Amino acid sequence: MRITCFMPRNMRFGPSNATSIDLCVYDLIKASRYRDTTKILCCENETLFSGLNISTYPPSIDRHKTKKTKFALDQAQESSADLIVVQQHLPTAAGVARRVSTPVILHKHNMIKSVPAKGVLNVLKRRWHVNQYKALAGIIFVSETCRDQFRADWPEVTTPMSVVYNGLDFSDWQPANTRRREIICVGRAAPEKGIKEAAEAVVDILGREPSWSARFILSETQRFPDYLQDVMATLRPVADRVVVEVNQTLAVVRERLEEAAIALVPSRWEEPFGRTALEAHAAGCAVVSSGTGGLKEVSGKYALFLPDRFSVGDISDQVSTLIGAPGMMSRLAQEGRSYCAQKFALGAVSASADNFYERIVGRLKVNAA
Repeated sequence: MRITCFMPRNMRFGPSNATSIDLCVYDLIKASRYRDTTKILCCENETLFSGLNISTYPPSIDRHKTKKTKFALDQAQESSADLIVVQQHLPTAAGVARRVSTPVILHKHNMIKSVPAKGVLNVLKRRWHVNQYKALAGIIFVSETCRDQFRADWPEVTTPMSVVYNGLDFSDWQPANTRRREIICVGRAAPEKGIKEAAEAVVDILGREPSWSARFILSETQRFPDYLQDVMATLRPVADRVVVEVNQTLAVVRERLEEAAIALVPSRWEEPFGRTALEAHAAGCAVVSSGTGGLKEVSGKYALFLPDRFSVGDISDQVSTLIGAPGMMSRLAQEGRSYCAQKFALGAVSASADNFYERIVGRLKVNAA
């Protein structure tokens, strides 16, 4: 099967600065049985992942939906694609699907907002979106939470759907046998990620635990500069025991996680999946998580979860519980990794995507006959 995979705007398909979507797509294709017959279309980047068939376009096309759609169509035709997979962006996926006989699958990496069925404008908008979804041959969601929410909000859409998690090659992750007494928080420097609350909790904990330290690895720091400054100001009282690193590669993040004892994932928003939590489990951290959206799917029962509308004190309490119970910390770390290694093994996850591709292409061939 020949597959064309089209990346959305503002992605960075390379090891130096990849987003979570880039990493998800790279991992799935790397382990796919269709790896050698898959072409990835993406914007030019300072680095590109190696070992894959990649065609790039300049930023001037990345900013222009019509030009991007034409590029995708030309590339799909050139490679005689049997299937087109559009990552994330519904208008592009629907626009491509209306112009080709090749089946188009939309791979969504976030929650899809509902549109009320009341009011003339909303009714028209909803009808437009429904028609876009119906133009697709299939939809992939990154968690059961995302899929179930979509089904509840959009019952009119009967397009075939599947859940394909983010996967990891757990052989790439080597947890240290002896862990640093370090609390680590990895994520975008954005309010919805709960970074400031984590910083406030760290200040409180380190004030009571002199043998512990903390580390923050923050990405996309340019988006909310004032918020980043607030985080840095919050950490100032314990600056001698906290390291803040920005815009690190996956290799660096992996190394840091593999050495830390406790990972914080205090997201305020409904996480579509929660790759940060998955990486923390793979690295052998004990995880304290808000459990929002897909985060509970990622951790199962192998994390300490914060209550709804959690406070800074709730984060402090859960971390203090782990620090005061080394046996629990070790058990959650080990069992969390084992659970995730079974549920999110890259080979199985990538095979689930391949199986859905085959189902869609086979279904359309049967219907055409």
